[in-house]
Amino acid sequence: MADRYKSKQAAISQQELNGILRAHEAYVARRGGLRANLAHQKLDGLILANCNLEEADFSGASLVGAKLYGSNLYRATLFCADLRGCDLRMAKLTRANLRGASFKGATLAYAVLDKADLRAGTMMIVGTKEISLIDRNRSGQNPTGVDFSNCSLKGASFGDATLDGANFSGAMLQGASFKNATLTNAVFKNAVLTGVHLAELHVPPEALAESIRDILPQAMAKCDDLKSKIEAHQQWIITQGKEGCPAVLDGEDLRPMHEFFTGRRLSGLSARHVVGIGLDFSESQLQAAKFEGADLRGANFSRADLRGASFKGAKLAHANFEGADLGALEMANGTKLLPDLAGAELMDQQLHNAIRDQG
Repeated sequence: MADRYKSKQAAISQQELNGILRAHEAYVARRGGLRANLAHQKLDGLILANCNLEEADFSGASLVGAKLYGSNLYRATLFCADLRGCDLRMAKLTRANLRGASFKGATLAYAVLDKADLRAGTMMIVGTKEISLIDRNRSGQNPTGVDFSNCSLKGASFGDATLDGANFSGAMLQGASFKNATLTNAVFKNAVLTGVHLAELHVPPEALAESIRDILPQAMAKCDDLKSKIEAHQQWIITQGKEGCPAVLDGEDLRPMHEFFTGRRLSGLSARHVVGIGLDFSESQLQAAKFEGADLRGANFSRADLRGASFKGAKLAHANFEGADLGALEMANGTKLLPDLAGAELMDQQLHNAIRDQG
C-alpha cells in the first residue's frame, strides 16, 4: 500500500542538525568532516538556510516547513523527500535528484533547478516485519511527476531539467525559465505564467487550462477608469457618503494597479472574482471588503485592517497577512461581522502573525 506522506521517520533536534551541517561543510571543503546522511530523518520546521549541502542525502526525509533558503544543494539527493511548505528561495538545486519529491505549497522564488531530475519516483522500505512504500505524488493508481502545485516559483530556472509528469497546477511562475526542459505530460492548470516564454513549455493547450497569462491591452486601457473609481470610493469613506460613491470592481483584472491600493481607506470595497495577483494592499483599511472568489495569490495584506472582510472561496496562496487585523468588525446595530475564509486556498502558517480574535 502506498503511503503518500507518512513514514516512520526519526526526529532530530536543531542542535543535532547543526552539528551534522558543520561536519558536512568540512567534508565538502575537504577538511575532514563527514558527508551528511539525513535519509528518512524528520526535519520538519528546522533551519538549514544558507548552508553548503552539496551532495547531501535527504532520501525519503521529511522537511515540511523547513528553511533552506540560499542553500547550495548541488547534486543533493532528495529522492521522495517531503518538502511541502518548505522555504527554498534562491536555493541552488542544480543536478539534484528530486525524483518523487513533493514541493506542494513551497516557496522557490529565484531557485535554480537546472538539469535537476524531477521525474516520478516511489521508494520501497523493507523492514523486519513489513514492506512499505513512500509515494509523495501518487494520483489514483498512477504515479505522477514532482508536485509543484501552489508553489511560489517566481524567477525560478528549470533549464535542461527533466520534468516528466510534473504538476504545476496553481503555481506562481512569473518570469520562470524552462529553456530546454523536458515537460512531457506536465500540467500548468491555473498556474500564473506571466513573463514565461510559453514556446519553451512544448505542452498541449489543455495543459495550460485556466492559466493566468500576461496582462491584456484591454486591462491596461481600463486602468485609469478603475483608479478613478477607487479614488471616488475613498472620498466616499472620508466624507461619510457626502461625496464620491462606492466602487464595484467585480471581475476586473487589477494587476496593472500594482501598488495603487497601498494605505487606502476602502472599507466595504466590492472586489469579487477580481484578478489581483501580487497586489499591495499593505496598511489599507478594508473592513467588510468583499473578495469572494478573487485570485489574490501573492498579494500583500500586511498590517491591513481586514475586520469582517470576506475571502470566501478566494485564492490566497503565498499572500502575506503579517500583522493584518482579521478580527470581528462591530457593526452600528451592535452585531459583529466575522471575517469569512470559508473555502479560501491558503495555509494555516500564513495567518500565524495575523491579529485574530481569541476564542
